[in-house]
Amino acid sequence: MAILCWSKTNNRKRFVEKVLEIFEPEIGKAQTFLVKPNLVSWEPYPTTTHPEILDAVLEFLSDKDVVVSDAPAFDAGSSKRIMERSPLGEVCDSHGVPFVNLYETRAKRFVSPRGYRFHMLTLPLERDFVISLPVLKTHNSCQMTGALKNQFGYLTRRERVLMHVGLKNIHQGIAELNVVAKPHLFIIDAVQTLVTAQEIRHGGKIRGFGYMLAGTDPVAIDCFGLELLKEVEPSLEGKSAEDVLHLKYSLDYEVGSKEFKAEEIVI
Repeated sequence: MAILCWSKTNNRKRFVEKVLEIFEPEIGKAQTFLVKPNLVSWEPYPTTTHPEILDAVLEFLSDKDVVVSDAPAFDAGSSKRIMERSPLGEVCDSHGVPFVNLYETRAKRFVSPRGYRFHMLTLPLERDFVISLPVLKTHNSCQMTGALKNQFGYLTRRERVLMHVGLKNIHQGIAELNVVAKPHLFIIDAVQTLVTAQEIRHGGKIRGFGYMLAGTDPVAIDCFGLELLKEVEPSLEGKSAEDVLHLKYSLDYEVGSKEFKAEEIVI
């Protein structure tokens, strides 16, 4: 049974510190790290990862070999400009950590046991330990975005276009990505969230939420996150994990389990 951590809190820094202390035995075995924020566009938090979370993670990893990397949405504008202007870049600079545009790295073609073909940027596979920093939100194509969907940033531009216009099954694609490149640790921010859509430019509306989540099983985290999102997103009422298709595929492919124990962290 998966174990995940959660807290009803607005104190991101303290939550991150406690989570990293809990998982320090696993973290300590690794030599190289990739930190994967959610940098989908030029919009600030809660569309994208809050700088405070990235800062706390990089502080903990200050003596490690770390890169921070993501690639914005294909329709968000120049990825180079987005990354240059992002406050996440300022955090990286303050720690002397490279802020890498994933689009500028190597890609490789993968074929899953189910025959699903996709091209993925492989930098995450070249690091010993990957920490994913999603924001829990609703999504106008996938119903919700959280631990599983954050790996969408590993795809090449062309793959993203094909999935978003329906020429490829986006829900299966998310699950297949997590089969190949599931991060080792997820720290999910839900202090605030977006309802209706995943970005303000797409119609998303900011809501106060007050949660932080963490764990190693993205399916368990998203199942728990789905229940939380029902508090603020009426369109999710009555939905189960099987109704969220990328969650259903991930369950079918044994990416993780919907059976979990949620342990509260007192801040």
